[in-house]
Amino acid sequence: MSADSQINARIDGVDQACSSGLQCSYHGIAARLDRLPISDMQKKMLFLLGGVVFCDSIDMNIGGPVIAQLLASGWSDSGLNALFVSTTMAGYFFGSLLAGTIADALGRRKSILFLTALFCGGCFVGAFAPDMCFLIVCRFVMGLGLGGAYPAAYSALSEFTPPKVRGKWQAYVGLLANSGTPVAAFISMVLLPIVGWRAVFIFAGILALIALILCVRYLDESPRWLASKQRFDEAGALLDRYEQRLIAKGVQIHPVADEIIEQAASKHEVKQLGWRFLFSKKMLGRTLTGVALMFAMNVCVYTVVTWTPTIFVSRGFDVTYSVAMTAVMQCGIPCGVFLMSLIVEKFKRKPFICVTLTIVGFAGLIWSQIPADQTVLIMVVGFLLCMCTYCWSVAASAVYLPEPFPTQCRTRGTGFCNAIGRIAGVISPYWIAFFIAQGNVTGVYLVSAGIAVAAVVITAIFGYETHGKTLEEINAGVL
Repeated sequence: MSADSQINARIDGVDQACSSGLQCSYHGIAARLDRLPISDMQKKMLFLLGGVVFCDSIDMNIGGPVIAQLLASGWSDSGLNALFVSTTMAGYFFGSLLAGTIADALGRRKSILFLTALFCGGCFVGAFAPDMCFLIVCRFVMGLGLGGAYPAAYSALSEFTPPKVRGKWQAYVGLLANSGTPVAAFISMVLLPIVGWRAVFIFAGILALIALILCVRYLDESPRWLASKQRFDEAGALLDRYEQRLIAKGVQIHPVADEIIEQAASKHEVKQLGWRFLFSKKMLGRTLTGVALMFAMNVCVYTVVTWTPTIFVSRGFDVTYSVAMTAVMQCGIPCGVFLMSLIVEKFKRKPFICVTLTIVGFAGLIWSQIPADQTVLIMVVGFLLCMCTYCWSVAASAVYLPEPFPTQCRTRGTGFCNAIGRIAGVISPYWIAFFIAQGNVTGVYLVSAGIAVAAVVITAIFGYETHGKTLEEINAGVL
């Protein structure tokens, strides 16, 4: 038999298997997805979704330097700058909730396209703002897109990757996202003083527009979501296409046995779920765990990223030196995410998250105790602090958070947890500013450590272990 004949025979075998109702049921679609090896399909989804969150990360990190320039030029004042920041956080909050509603009701693809278009349009319109009040309104629109794209993108990718490598691929998206932080720092330090804030927003909008165009052209809908909405023909067509491409490359694809699908169906009922389900008796522990982790993440991350230069200044360093020391410390951010991508599948999720978060909490306390004249030690320990912080935070937000929620409400679950976590970004500046004004930097990190310990306890008690399990196995007990 020729090579072409062998390929056609394999395709015919898969097509015949797919004609079975079980093979094209929700559990059949999920099982067929989970047994596919990593291929161009997952890589395409990784770079498309990673591109979206990369653009988000840039736009999220240029806000502070932009309003600093606006204040220095007299175009804004301290009150309007505070309103700018508060409005951005409000956008993040409502964007996270909006993402869940759209993604679970209308689809992963539509939600990502809509949210990307929101912050893209907000950037372009904001670049031509006639005054600060108009720019604040545009920033709220950007915040809607920024706040929603993260949970939407992470949730979407988790539905395409096999369980044995799902954590690693979620970490890759986190790595792409956090690569936006040093790019934003470059834009703020080099481009912003030269071209001004309007051009910076246009540049961010262009990046988002490129990501949007690519997603319109190449982003697939999640077969899992399609099957959960009983759109079995569309889900089956996508799976057929993925399988046939692999077979054409000589990859052996075996049909999933009907017995396996029947067994999964007996444990996991497919039904539509409302918002109330997130707070039901079976799900409350998982939702509480997600909220605790996202609240702790926002406290720890914002303390390390946003407040470090101010902390340095309060300890007697000049502004330029403080910014330089902060930049050295934050080189640990991509290193931490890369390290996490290498080791995340070697450990259970709950112990990994609990141990790394505990380290983050106490590392901050140790860092705050280093004498101000030990600048090298401050930067070295600070580098390790940033590394540990992002190793943990991406493991919690990108890898773990989407897993404990069923497909029918996955993005609502992650969106709600992200939204509540954003509240930490609103209230934490008040206690941080209070301690800094008192000259008590240790107090800042003592509060962070306390919140970290509380999140560890909640995760240890109520968290559900997801490592190595399919999404359907994880959620079989709650449906």
